[in-house]
Amino acid sequence: MGLNLRAPKILGIVSLVLLVIGFIISLVFYTQIDKQAFIRDAFIEAYNADPVYQESLGLTNLPDTPEAYADEMIVAGKNLLLIPVITSLLACAATLFSTIAMNKLPRTSAVLFIIVGVANLFTVIIPILLITGGIMILNRWSKYNKEAGIPA
Repeated sequence: MGLNLRAPKILGIVSLVLLVIGFIISLVFYTQIDKQAFIRDAFIEAYNADPVYQESLGLTNLPDTPEAYADEMIVAGKNLLLIPVITSLLACAATLFSTIAMNKLPRTSAVLFIIVGVANLFTVIIPILLITGGIMILNRWSKYNKEAGIPA
């Protein structure tokens, strides 16, 4: 009697698909933010709107032109959007590894599922799938070892 890891594997595959979709979306946002004219126009309008608002943000050394300000804000936004791209890529890699190595390294897969699930708590579905899958793997691995007489 072996480990029955069919359900956790399905949960891992579903969450991997959702993570890949999230990676693609974050990559599209990252690559397209500087090509959107309405974002640039919004920054130019904010620059021209209210100097008191600029001072309350602590923007004392503002660029000379609204266009330069918009360019700097778009670069800062692009740098900020690099964080979700990298984290979603790492989550995809860890979930893929866990799904592939589930039968050979069940505890490692379970721990990686739980870590990626906790790291993605800002979403709703992915943590439920991954944490449930990780707990299922740990539970089944523990029962398998008890039945086989292997001490923990």
